[in-house]
Amino acid sequence: MSADLVAQFAEINSAETEDTFNAVRTHSLRNDFLGKALNGAPVFLISDNGIPVYRPEIRHRHLRVSFGASCRLTVERAQLVNQFVVVRFDSDAIELHEMFIRCVNAVMLPLPVSADTHEIEERVGRLLALFRVLSMPSSRELSGLWAELLCIRFSPRPAEALAYWHSAIEEKYDFSWSGRCAEVKSTTSPYRVHEFASEQLEPPPSGDGRVISIMLRPSNDGVGVVGLARAIEATLDGDLQLREKLWSQVLSSLGAEFSSDLDRRFDVDFALSHLAVFAMQDIPSLPENLDHRISAVRFRVDLSESATQASLVGLAGLRSVFE
Repeated sequence: MSADLVAQFAEINSAETEDTFNAVRTHSLRNDFLGKALNGAPVFLISDNGIPVYRPEIRHRHLRVSFGASCRLTVERAQLVNQFVVVRFDSDAIELHEMFIRCVNAVMLPLPVSADTHEIEERVGRLLALFRVLSMPSSRELSGLWAELLCIRFSPRPAEALAYWHSAIEEKYDFSWSGRCAEVKSTTSPYRVHEFASEQLEPPPSGDGRVISIMLRPSNDGVGVVGLARAIEATLDGDLQLREKLWSQVLSSLGAEFSSDLDRRFDVDFALSHLAVFAMQDIPSLPENLDHRISAVRFRVDLSESATQASLVGLAGLRSVFE
C-alpha cells in the first residue's frame, strides 16, 4: 500500500462490536484488512480461500489468532461480510501497536493471492515465533542494534546492506557478502573503546574485513531503533522478503523489556560525524600463538588515538564499506 499503514490505522475509528470493524485494505490484490478493536488495538483480517475446517483459537502473549471468523467490515464506506483469519493484538501495551502492525504486515504480505488455510497457518507460525521473544530478556544492547541500522540506512544501497545483514546474533560478522565483511562497534563513552571477540578480527580468506566504529550521543530529539527501521523500510521498494527480514530482526533483538517509551534515541548527525572505518588487520589484537586450549577470548581495544589513522571517516567512510 502506498500510504503508511500505521498512519492509516491512527485514523480508523474503534470497532462497534467484537466482530464489526472499520478497516483499511492492506494488500492491493488480496482481500486483507487492518481494523481497530473495541479497545483501540490493531486487528488484521486475513482472507482465507481454504475449505472451512475447525481450528482452535491460538493465544499467545500480545497475540490472539482465530480461524474461520465471520466479520463485518466498513471499508471506505462500503460494507463487507466475509470469513477471515483474525490476528488480534491481545495486550494493553499501546506502545507496541506500531511494532505489531509493521511485523504482522511484513509477515502476511507475501501470501499468494488465493492463500489457503495451510499457507496462512505457516505465516501465523512465523508470527508466533517472532512474538515469543517479547516474553524473553533482550538478546543485545539497543545501542548496538541502533548502530547496525544506522549503517544500513545510510549505506549507498540500503536494500543490499539489509540483505548482507546477519540473520542471527550468533553469526560471526554483522555484515558479510562476496568475500567481504564488516563488524559494527558502538559506544556511548567519550572514548572510542570497543570489545571484540578474537574471531571478529579475522577477515575472510583472501577477502576484505572492516570495522565500523561509531560513537553515540543520546538525544531526546534524536532517532530511535523503530525510527531507523521505519526509514529503511521506506527504501525497500516493495521487496517483501527484505521487509519481513527487517522487522523480524528488529523484533527478535528487543525482548520483553522493550516498548516505544524505552526505545533509545541517538543523535544521527553526531554518530555519522564520529564514525571511523578501520581495516580489521589494523586493529590491535592478541598474539596468534595462544595456548590451543584457550578459546572464546574477548578483549577491549581503545581506538581513541587511532581515529585519525582510520582509513576513512564519516558518511563517506560508511558508504565506502558497501560500495
